[in-house]
Amino acid sequence: MRLLEIILVSMIVGAAILLLLDRWPRSWRVIVAIAFLTAVFHVQVEGQHWQMYPAYAALGILFFAASKSIRSGVRHRRIIAWPTLLLAAASVLLSIILPIFSLPKPTGSYPVGTSVLYFKDPTRIEDAGPAGDSERELKVQLWYPAQASPYRLARYREPREANAFSSYQSVILTHSRRDAPVALASAPFPVILLNHGWQGRRTNDTFLAEELASHGYIVASIDHTYNANMVAFPDGRVVRGNASNEIDDPEHSTQERVRAIWDKELVKWVADQRFVLDRLEQMNRLVGTAWFGRMDTNHAGALGHSFGGAAATAVCAEDYRIHSSVNMDGWFFSAIRERGRNQPLLALEAESAQPPDPNAKVEAALDATDFADLKTSLNSFGGYMLTVKGAEHEDFTDQPLVSPLRYFSHRGTLSAQRVQEIARTYVLAFFDKTLRGKDPEVLRESPGPYSEALLERWPAGIELSTNLNGK
Repeated sequence: MRLLEIILVSMIVGAAILLLLDRWPRSWRVIVAIAFLTAVFHVQVEGQHWQMYPAYAALGILFFAASKSIRSGVRHRRIIAWPTLLLAAASVLLSIILPIFSLPKPTGSYPVGTSVLYFKDPTRIEDAGPAGDSERELKVQLWYPAQASPYRLARYREPREANAFSSYQSVILTHSRRDAPVALASAPFPVILLNHGWQGRRTNDTFLAEELASHGYIVASIDHTYNANMVAFPDGRVVRGNASNEIDDPEHSTQERVRAIWDKELVKWVADQRFVLDRLEQMNRLVGTAWFGRMDTNHAGALGHSFGGAAATAVCAEDYRIHSSVNMDGWFFSAIRERGRNQPLLALEAESAQPPDPNAKVEAALDATDFADLKTSLNSFGGYMLTVKGAEHEDFTDQPLVSPLRYFSHRGTLSAQRVQEIARTYVLAFFDKTLRGKDPEVLRESPGPYSEALLERWPAGIELSTNLNGK
């Protein structure tokens, strides 16, 4: 719980206990009044959310009682005090189960800024929408090295892009300042395209985006419309995802069907990334704007979780500007077969502590084929594979921060902080090597600094020079 929430609940509990002990002072109504003012201040400063609704109700009971004459009988005092205590306890419990979580602090030297962009591609028709004849629309969020500024910290999630259950995430503050001025020192900065997973959203990997931005990268995270969970456009429309569930539940499908759905969507996501990179390149050329000369789109990388990782690998194979890619625990399918020489790859793999499901035969077959294709590609063209023991699929996103309960967090046996530290360390080192020509020690160490992480290296083709002569 946050500071004002702790103070508010403490005052509610204290007032209720005074009633039960029949020792409330004459200033008891003053205590309730101060609690009410604290609640108002909390809503204004920290923001209200549904985990605190029971506490608000408890305060309402106390406020009503304070405005009336309280009888001295034990029964009347208990009628007020016990529901108040139970409601306050409910808020504490809900705030523990689904807390207002904190993202890990970026470790780089740059402050982080963030801006949200809206693009429309006039060359493509949206085939997943209700009309079927509209232009493809995309929402993109940038995280970037910023100048020190007093700009307000950005919310983790926009209110219009949250449902009733996740609405509390719109009061969570990130480490990024909204629309802060772009840093001048060391510009232009390499661009990294970031892709969410199947039915995900652009903020799923904020922990990683902020880290990369603090070290001098411009991260462009794309909401892939109609696959993304929920996208709020500037004209007020909120577009919900309608992607097939067969990717997440292959046991009710077939290998051939899953591959067909995957590859069709992959073509669209590759086009999204190339279009976004084109638009960023145009922004970089606009003289007199905040972005003029700040982006190095010819030394770009691509990154993604799950399906987004395959999309990152696929676009790296098609666009000469994109020099390297990272796939965080995703299948590759056709993307890995298109990969060639001078396309460095880092594959992050979760090694679950849970035994495999013997009934998941379709998933197991897809896994086996995909892993064999990955090994073939690594042997032919080089790359890295980082296996994190005790991690689960969602551990490479912000999801493990959502709750200490695995039912909600979907995390593995490793703590969220540990997995995120490992991911941030290796992803940053990989892009430093492939986009900036550095030689990070962590990519050479054996064993590495994390006992839970095993880094395997394939030398062929991994030594990439950062020239602009294509691949």
